[in-house]
Amino acid sequence: MRSEKPVIEATGLDKRFGRFTAVDNLSFKVEEGEFFGLLGPNGAGKTSVIRMMYGFSPLSSGSMKVFGLDIETEWREIRSRMGVCQQENTLDPDLSVEQNLLIFAGYYRIPGKKAAERTRELLHFFALTQKKTPRSASSPGAWPGGSCWPGP
Repeated sequence: MRSEKPVIEATGLDKRFGRFTAVDNLSFKVEEGEFFGLLGPNGAGKTSVIRMMYGFSPLSSGSMKVFGLDIETEWREIRSRMGVCQQENTLDPDLSVEQNLLIFAGYYRIPGKKAAERTRELLHFFALTQKKTPRSASSPGAWPGGSCWPGP
């Protein structure tokens, strides 16, 4: 049974960086159960749309709702319900794997005690308990294909 509200709804979305327009008047809807992808060449605005979608980057203009919630005012709730997996490795090479996980938990406003507990669970799940303290740059294979925080 489909929800009455789209899972994602963007209307007249714009993203500008100074004079450069990365996203220009984009509108789309994603209904429950649909697969959705953003395709285009480098610089087409795909990453900008995704960053706006989870509240990492503010909209220049337009509106966006995710799970029926307004990204401008309810981004914390949206972010708490969404998992993000970056294409590129976004780990800080000067921090340990454990420290990187805790930093990512902070992006989702996960309280310290819960973040530490979830970090332990993830290290165990991915068989990285022995690699939790070395710097991420010295842990080859620790995070194949990029870095993820799979949501709370």
